[in-house]
Amino acid sequence: MKIKTIANIHIFFLLLVLGISACKKNEELGGQSIFKVNSYYPNSGNAGTLVTIEGEGFNTSVDAYQATVGGTAAEVISATLKKLVIRIPEGGVSGKLELKADGKIVEIGTYTYQDLSVAKVFPANGPAGSQIRISGAGFGSTENPAQVYINDKKALVVSASDTLIIAEIPEEAGSGAVMVKVEGKEAKGQQFTYQAIRAIKPLSGGSGTRVVITGEGFEELGQNNIVEFNGKAGLVIEASAQRLVVQAPSEVETGPLALKINNQKTTGPTFTVIGKPVIIGVTPLSGPKGSVMTISGSLFSKELDENKVYINNVLIPVESASESQLKLTIPGGTGSGEVRVVVNDQVTNGPRFKDQNLGIVSLTPDNGLAGTTVTINGTGFSTNLSENKVFFNGVLTAVKTATENKLVLDAPATLSTGLVRVVVGDQDAVSPQTFKRAGVITLAGGAGTGVFANLQGSGITVDSKGNVYVGSLNRIHKITPSGVITTFAGASESGTADGEGVSARFNSIGGLAMDENDNLFVADRFNARIRKVTPQGMVSTVGRISFNPIAMAADKQGNIYVGQLYNGVYLLNKATGGLTKLGQAMYESGDYIVPISPNEIYYAPGGTDYMKAFSMINNVKSTYFGDGIGGVEDGPALKASLRGIAGMAMNKEGVLYFMDGGRTLRKLENGIVTTLANASGLFGSVDGSFQQANFNTVTNICIDKEGNVYVADHGNLAIRKIFFK
Repeated sequence: MKIKTIANIHIFFLLLVLGISACKKNEELGGQSIFKVNSYYPNSGNAGTLVTIEGEGFNTSVDAYQATVGGTAAEVISATLKKLVIRIPEGGVSGKLELKADGKIVEIGTYTYQDLSVAKVFPANGPAGSQIRISGAGFGSTENPAQVYINDKKALVVSASDTLIIAEIPEEAGSGAVMVKVEGKEAKGQQFTYQAIRAIKPLSGGSGTRVVITGEGFEELGQNNIVEFNGKAGLVIEASAQRLVVQAPSEVETGPLALKINNQKTTGPTFTVIGKPVIIGVTPLSGPKGSVMTISGSLFSKELDENKVYINNVLIPVESASESQLKLTIPGGTGSGEVRVVVNDQVTNGPRFKDQNLGIVSLTPDNGLAGTTVTINGTGFSTNLSENKVFFNGVLTAVKTATENKLVLDAPATLSTGLVRVVVGDQDAVSPQTFKRAGVITLAGGAGTGVFANLQGSGITVDSKGNVYVGSLNRIHKITPSGVITTFAGASESGTADGEGVSARFNSIGGLAMDENDNLFVADRFNARIRKVTPQGMVSTVGRISFNPIAMAADKQGNIYVGQLYNGVYLLNKATGGLTKLGQAMYESGDYIVPISPNEIYYAPGGTDYMKAFSMINNVKSTYFGDGIGGVEDGPALKASLRGIAGMAMNKEGVLYFMDGGRTLRKLENGIVTTLANASGLFGSVDGSFQQANFNTVTNICIDKEGNVYVADHGNLAIRKIFFK
């Protein structure tokens, strides 16, 4: 009995080993007993037609299968892991197409003996509007022309013969079989894959930006999807039938995104190339958990999830986003480290943040003169006055009042531009921006002084020594840096006489411009002349012209430009007095001109009805800044709103200052318009910090080599000086 049991055990293990061996052999043959059928085509035709069965897990041996059509044996002529090909037999009848494998019968579908047959569809993929070629037999008919359906949606037949149809893929066809119908008969061909791009995200970025493409009909093998950004191939990182993740190429350019699969092209939305985000300011630069951080700048995304902010390499959720500002809440525990902003995979590193209790959120105001009362807003201050040490650019300054979140003090007598630093115990914090020794003073004149008769429409300029020149009716006044006023040329009477100083005569002085040798050029409006005044005060006529000039300007090379009412900008030949019109025909007034060179000019028509500035680069005119709607909204150049430009000037760093509506000082820097002084637009004559100062109908401005701005304040009959450091 024991011997018999041992024998049975041996037999059991022998059968088990043979079974495992058979399974391994079965797997090596492609899995003859386990296969999946996806589709077959064609489903009709005459004897001899080749039918392709597509699927997965087929045996690669033709002997592993037996095929029948309507009960009649059919020959399996080729086999791969994913495809079987069967030849339809002679003498068969329409009916079921079946496969027998490993003792099992699998029904594939039905086959119809008829003249109509679809042999091949090429290409077997493509977008709406693309064309496919359907080859086969029995397509011809004069009474009932062939109809084509893609996934049951009717396609447009472009041309048809007995053996070939060309059809156009309909919109939203979807993926499915190609069907041909002729005279009541139907023939099904292979599956067609419909390609479509539904969306791309993000729609902008740069080199290395990861773009997610959603749609249908994509290849699941990444290398079979060719994605191009305006003709340049990107790198496919992830792929599925409905989603691709692609990295933009290193030399990406703005243009349409396109997808090619098997040489069939689908075009999607435009991908716009933009630069890396610009960080202008981060506040606060230190603080505890719960503090709200504001990052100001440009080229951020309005889409919240397209912005990522890191502090010391810790990702912090962004809570609100615009193109110029991001806001987030400090989570605490990040440790101290660099602030980094990533917008659509474009990276910009910002200042260092300190993870501590003490922090400065803002300075109010952030500019002023000695004695200006300043409020420091933040966290972690001491209520004991003496425990708060405050430094203005290194100068210790006494605190007047203190709470945990606010310190109030007066700017010191030795104030200079620099950071504000607060020290409490062993912690110290610096302000997110510098406190600028900046503001507005009256340099000369003023209401009731009688110094200037009129400053309306008057030109203003400055020489290399910092002397300011301003036109007042028929006189040109010179103002030294200390504010001493003299009459440089001209008299109260009008006329045309050349000569020295007050012996010369003008007739309504318009624009003024200073060349590289401190020669002053004058728009003598009603005399229709361009006049020149040497540094010694000698007046001469450069040229007589056919119009009344209203504006003058000089570039860094000393070229002189003239603005004409309703007819644009001209370049002056200083030797002959001749004028050359610049740019395309312009009917705006060239009231205010900022020239860089004859090929790059910025100008504004002036007046409250003209709420834009324009550029003229290589004779092509475009909007420089201003949305033309009206208002005092800051923001990106073309979205900012203006009341109307009344003078503009550019410093050597390329920052453009302009007086808006004759009373609000604003600037354009890094493509962003911001308001500097008198945002409320109230008329007045107050000197002081940018928050305190106001103006009364400024008519023109200029800028010196140090970056100080001077304005002709007509309403106050004064020359005001605006300084930033």
